[in-house]
Amino acid sequence: MRERLGATVSKIETEFNTDVLLESTSGYLGMERVDESVRALRQEQTLADLTGQNSPYKFEIVEANIEHPEPTLFTDSSQRVFAARVPPPSGDPRFIDAAVQAADVLEQYCPVLFNENEPYPGHRRGDFAVKAVGISFGGGQKKPKRIYHPEIDLELLTDICEMSCIKRLAGHASTAFQTWAPNLYDLYVEYMKRLKELFPDITFNFLNSIFACCTLNFGPQTVMVEHLDNLNYIFGWCAITALGSFDHHAGGHFVLWDLNQVIELPVGWTMLIPSSYLRHSNTRLQPGEKRYSLTQYTAGGLFWVIDNEGKTRKKMSRRERAAAEKLQALRLSQDLNCYSTLEQLGVTATD
Repeated sequence: MRERLGATVSKIETEFNTDVLLESTSGYLGMERVDESVRALRQEQTLADLTGQNSPYKFEIVEANIEHPEPTLFTDSSQRVFAARVPPPSGDPRFIDAAVQAADVLEQYCPVLFNENEPYPGHRRGDFAVKAVGISFGGGQKKPKRIYHPEIDLELLTDICEMSCIKRLAGHASTAFQTWAPNLYDLYVEYMKRLKELFPDITFNFLNSIFACCTLNFGPQTVMVEHLDNLNYIFGWCAITALGSFDHHAGGHFVLWDLNQVIELPVGWTMLIPSSYLRHSNTRLQPGEKRYSLTQYTAGGLFWVIDNEGKTRKKMSRRERAAAEKLQALRLSQDLNCYSTLEQLGVTATD
């Protein structure tokens, strides 16, 4: 498996202290850390804004070598791998074909799902067309369920998720997750199995992916503004696969604000990040370019409801509630241990 994902790996050592998460979480969700004024402004940044000579940020560019691709692992102050950038699988030229086909699919379905004569509905991640597909829990739900869509939209979104090119991308991201965070991945396997046991009627997007939900970003210029996905599982990873036709040296970078880094993310490459606590965005594209993406993630609320054996706290007995609160406290003390060091992964990485 690891050989196909990259025979060699590079690492970026950071001073980021992942232990600080414990100060701002219940054990399941993150806390909004993007300044309210920044969220209100929803401003796109260019590469020059973040790295140019006159930039107030002076962020570092992390280049991608598409001729000799290799995974890049990001380690925290305790040498734990807490994020990764993953290229297409080595020795499989058909993967890029799948990425190209997936972009074509999103482009073709966009005018069917959205009214071309109206602006795409804005959201806190940016001004581009999106549809979330999969299992959610939160916002007053009594139990986990698939996100509601009108029947005509649901049929179209189901068609998209059943296409081999989309499933190929989803499976690769899940495999990369398993490779670079195996303990965390095993936790997901355990909890998704328990979710299915508690709610047998629930169905997942992809048989080859561990993530409970995905967002199809239809673009046509998918450029995220600075944000957090703080409703995702706080310690979990989110997979973002870049698609489209754009110059990855000039725009479409993946920006990690907490690390002061601007990361090149070519078509077919995937970022794996704890999106609930790492602030992230993209750099602006060039005129006429197109960028789409497939994002996969799992809501923190799903872990919460599984720990509560499918019940809300209001419906628990006093004894059940005490046991659930004890388990929640244990999660706070243990779940960071799901991240692996390079030594535990058995790899030697170059700087």
